[in-house]
Formats: sequence, C-alpha cells, structure tokens
Amino acid sequence: MLKTFQNVPLESYLKYDRPVPRYTSYPTAVKFHEIEESQYSQTLSQLDKKPLSIYIHIPFCQKMCLYCGCSVILNRNEERQEKYVQALLREIKQVQGQIQHKAEVEQVHFGGGTPTNLTDQQMERIFTTLREGFTILDEAEISIEIDPRTVVPDGGRKLKFYHEIGFNRVSFGVQDTNDKVQEAVRRRQPYSMSLQTVQWARAIGFQAINVDLIYGLPFQTYETFQETAEKILSMEPDRIALFSYAKVPWLKPHQKAIRDKDLPSKQEKLAIYAHARSHFIENGYVAIGMDHFSKKDDSLSKAYVSKSLVRNFQGYSVQKGQNMLGFGVSAIGYVNGLYVANTKDLSHYQHCIDQSLLPVERGYSLNSDDHIRSWVIQKIMCNFSLDMEEFFSTFKIPFKDYFRKELAILSSFSELAKQQDKYIVVTELGELFVRIVASIFDKHYELQPEKFSQSI
Repeated sequence: MLKTFQNVPLESYLKYDRPVPRYTSYPTAVKFHEIEESQYSQTLSQLDKKPLSIYIHIPFCQKMCLYCGCSVILNRNEERQEKYVQALLREIKQVQGQIQHKAEVEQVHFGGGTPTNLTDQQMERIFTTLREGFTILDEAEISIEIDPRTVVPDGGRKLKFYHEIGFNRVSFGVQDTNDKVQEAVRRRQPYSMSLQTVQWARAIGFQAINVDLIYGLPFQTYETFQETAEKILSMEPDRIALFSYAKVPWLKPHQKAIRDKDLPSKQEKLAIYAHARSHFIENGYVAIGMDHFSKKDDSLSKAYVSKSLVRNFQGYSVQKGQNMLGFGVSAIGYVNGLYVANTKDLSHYQHCIDQSLLPVERGYSLNSDDHIRSWVIQKIMCNFSLDMEEFFSTFKIPFKDYFRKELAILSSFSELAKQQDKYIVVTELGELFVRIVASIFDKHYELQPEKFSQSI
C-alpha cells in the first residue's frame, strides 16, 4: 500500500527539502544546448513507422496567474493570435514534409498558456492540418488543458465543439477553490464554475476528466485545503494532479508578487500535501508516483500496476508513442534519441517560419550512457523500485558494475532507498523524496538553486 506521509518528522522534511529536478526528461532541459536545424531535419527524415505523440503549445493568456511557471505570453490581440496560428500550421506542414511517410499518431495534447482562447475556426484549422499530414488513429488519446473561465460563459458550447472535433480527454485547471487563495494568485474562479464545467464535460461524453491542483500557494492552510479536497472529490474526476508550487522567481519574475510571508510554512505545506494525499487514497483513488491520483479503472492506474507507467513533459502518463513532435513556441519534442526545443521568443519563432526554417533553438542528443541512466531514472520515478536483473537483460551490463559509485552514494541515503538483493527499493520516506533518489543516478545533476524548484 502506498503511504500517506502523515507521520513524516519535520526534521526529515527539512533535511531533504532541496532543489532537485522533476525528471520529466533525462537529461533535464537545463542541459540542452544550441543545435542546428539540419540535425533535427535529418533525424525527422529517419523516423520509423511506429505511432508517435504530438504536443501543441498555445502560449497566450489574457491574464497572468502569479503562480504560473509555464511558457506564457500575455495577449488580448486577436490579430496576434491569428498570426501565431498561421505560423503554427506552417510549422506542422514543414515537419510533415521532412518525414518520409504519413506517420500514425496515438496521442495529441494541447497545452499552454490557454489553448481554449483559440477560436473554434482556428482550432478546426489545426485539426484539419494534423489530419491531412498524419494518420490519427481511432483509439488515439486527444487531450486539452482547459481554463474553466473560458468555457462557462457560452453555456458549454465550446466544450461540445471540442468533443465533436475529436477531443476525448479534458484537463481542468482549478488549483484551489478557496476565495482568499484565488485572490492572492490572481485567479478568480468560483467553485460553482469549476463544478459546472466538470458536469458539462461528463454529460457531453468525454472519456476522461482530469483536475489540476497546486499546494503551497499563499494563504493555504491544512483546513482550507481539506475543503478544496472535499470539493474536488465531489466532482469525481478520473484523475487528480496535486502539484507543488514551483517557486522560481529568478526564471518567472511575476512570481515576485507573491510574498514569502503569505506562503504556508514548510510544516504546513507538508501537512497540506500529506492529508490531501491521504484523503484521495481513502476515497478510492490510486496514488501514482509523487503527485498523481487516478480511479482504479483508469488507464493510469492500470499502467502503474503493470509497471508500464512513464514520466514525460506532461507528468506521469500512459506509454504512448516514444517519439513526440512538439509544435509551437517553446514546445519540446523527442525524436530518435534527440530532444528538440523550439525557441521561446515569439518574434524569432515567426521569423523562422517565414524563412521556411524549423524554429528549433536548443536540444540534446542522448548518448548510450544517457539512455541507460534515463531508463534507471524512469523506473525509480514511476515504480519506486528497480530490478537489476531486468536492467541486465535490457542492457547486457551488470548493474552493480556500471553504478558502483552511485550505489556507494545510495548507501548514505538509506532513509530514502535501499538495496535488497536484486532490487533497489524506495522506502516510505523515499516515496516523498523520490526525486532525490533519482538524482543519485543523474550524471549531469548539480545542486544549483537557480535551476530547480524544491523537492516538495
């Protein structure tokens, strides 16, 4: 049984609460460096015929939520948005032109920003372009991140449209239902609005409904977040994501508007997380990794039980296509061992498209050691354990020989993980700090606060 962490001593929490990567990729994005467009083009031309995933980034928001750590561009200009969509369509076609066959797609995800700021006509054009250049499989998972504030004013009409054009999974950003917390982070979203959106989505017929929450926000307390947890449970979402507020004002200057004195103490933050986690588990949800929860019959729970769970830029997810194409400003993709990150600058992005160039700016080509360490980190992050015999059968290398140095370091973290015969097993406390266990096997990791958020 997965633990609820309600009895973690404060001294242990303080000891291990340090800056560490979230491991949505390995190596992490901070290790990416400048790459040539030709390298990406050549890799695309060698793409195999296995089904792949697609990520599309819509960066625009009309207002900035103070906690936000995403790649967001404030915009209320319709012409600017239309110009971006036109560039996005051209980028999709440029990538399609590099691939030597009509690739099959088994997963599409729209993130942001606020993808629901797009007009119906703009969204339909994107779908048309995708279907012209790719074969989107009938069983494909097609999901979108939704700000409820953008779909309630029209009585759910936009939600119906999304279902009609092919979306089957929706993820609603709620974060917290408390009025004072919402006011402090400049995201005013009444609970009634969130509830109405979920009810409409279920009635319309979406296959799965996700709700995102954030703990560690200003003015949150154990008591107020318990109320939020109760309200979320009453919605009966298929999945719940409970993310820690990633405070990185050196990367996201708008976060400076959140005062440290308004944030919950470390002890309070731990209590918020532990009790919410316990509450979700007691109400029938399976705890997935650090921060996800899903109903027992959900595909995410089934993947966890079968040990086929993966961790990527969308967090924990079901294994779909290993290769992923990223479209839009700041989007990150992965093709045949090459990470590719588009430019974060909107003007540069559009300039590249105007010059018929792929807008890649940074990336990283994995070597054999990176592939090995990525495999290990995935197992630890997703399964809380690692089978050394499975490692040997996969890479034909004795685990203890390859990771002699790391195993010596691991022995000094016995509170978090232990070697048991042919296994490495994460302890009860280690499940809370699994990112630290994973970092032991990260050859590139450096403890630099300016790069990573706190472990909890």
